[in-house]
Amino acid sequence: MDWILVAFLSFLAFARSQEICLSGEEDPYLLFGTKTAYIFANKGSPNTRIQDVPGCQPTAIWLLNRHGSHSPEMNETAGLQALTDLRNNVITNYRNGNFRNTNQRICTSDLNLLERWVWTSNQNPSLAGDLTSDGYISTQQLAQAWKQKYPGLLTDNRHDYLFKYAEDLRSSTTFRAFAEGLFKGQPVGDDVSKENDEKTLRPYKFCSVWMRDVEQNNNTLAQKNTFESKQEFRDMISNISRRLGFNYDMEKRVVENIYQMCRYDKAWNVTQISPWCAAFTKEDLKKFEYAEDLEMYYKYSYGNEMNEKMGCTTVKDMMNFLKTHVNHDTPQQPRAQIQFTDAPTILLTLTAMGQRHDLAPLTGDNYHTQAIQARKWSSSLMSPFNANIAAVLYKCSQDGNFQVKGEYQVLFLENEKPMNLDGCRVGLCDWNYVKNKFGQIADSCDLKFCNSASAANGYIAIALALTTFFSRFLSLNS
Repeated sequence: MDWILVAFLSFLAFARSQEICLSGEEDPYLLFGTKTAYIFANKGSPNTRIQDVPGCQPTAIWLLNRHGSHSPEMNETAGLQALTDLRNNVITNYRNGNFRNTNQRICTSDLNLLERWVWTSNQNPSLAGDLTSDGYISTQQLAQAWKQKYPGLLTDNRHDYLFKYAEDLRSSTTFRAFAEGLFKGQPVGDDVSKENDEKTLRPYKFCSVWMRDVEQNNNTLAQKNTFESKQEFRDMISNISRRLGFNYDMEKRVVENIYQMCRYDKAWNVTQISPWCAAFTKEDLKKFEYAEDLEMYYKYSYGNEMNEKMGCTTVKDMMNFLKTHVNHDTPQQPRAQIQFTDAPTILLTLTAMGQRHDLAPLTGDNYHTQAIQARKWSSSLMSPFNANIAAVLYKCSQDGNFQVKGEYQVLFLENEKPMNLDGCRVGLCDWNYVKNKFGQIADSCDLKFCNSASAANGYIAIALALTTFFSRFLSLNS
């Protein structure tokens, strides 16, 4: 009977110390919200295939781009750097066998990866948030892909271009990388037309009403808070803690820092395994992705009707550019208008255009429903690093394509793929359709509502001051 007891105890020991290797997943989950690498969101793109429309020639392109992957922001650095101490604690937990309450600890190979991880950010504080080398290279590659798709449109003639960028370091660096990709690595000089257009490319920064009612409104995060307060989310934190050898639940912000490092690692080195990703199962990663979706949806998309108005500035800019080319028989300059911005503006623009609008809104209570699991709205797919929205104007001859009736057609692309627009053929829309659908948005785009509340408050303050003055005046003279 002794051998049975030994075998039973050995089985218990094995079950108690069973290891789960998560970093070596054959089919890992690689969608990380707004910090998703472009290649993961777009299934291997950029795509260099020439965009051919029978009977039509491309005459102009309007292109809106998000920046490439970047280094951590200043306010993120301390939390990520503190992971060095956490890593040491995880290693100690593993070596001390501190896994009494779980049989799903990280495996030895995951631990070896974690041991080799070091925090290497010795960056100049003034460069915090700037593009990484991978972000710079991926931006150059994307520019080269666009040039291969439209060789007759995106030429080596620098006078064909107008570049616009937002007023921050990463947008200007992205512009430089993109231009170098177009011009075969040659640096950009004064021979290229460029301008800062902050109000068009980041309109929300100039809208006091939006800042008050959306950005700074606690209700904007209500659905995210609901989701993260659920027992299954708390259980997830517990499971991650146990997986790393802690017999207590780590603080949520610490787990969020681990997730942040995981997705930064995967954006910076798309072919490498991140040791911090070993803390999460696929389902864990999907929950973190959805939590960010809830924040982005209500802050920059359909979760607040004000966002559809905020996204009009880039739509107006697009329509003005296209009209210039349609309304002139001779070629106009610039033929390519290319601008660089951030994730919020990409989401606001897609919202104004009515893209990826699900019938069921995203909420903190419906994560497990079929509608949400199959949702079109996804920050990972809509606004990864290097996300882009393009409108390409084609001039057509009617005898060349029986499906094309109008002289001018516009091909709309989201991350190089045709947009799903009702009334269009795989993203290709007749100019009259474009005028009707987006012209109205452009014509009514004035953002006067942005300052209406502050102006009203100013008038109220003046009225109250005058009332006080006259009340005192009357009391002194009574």
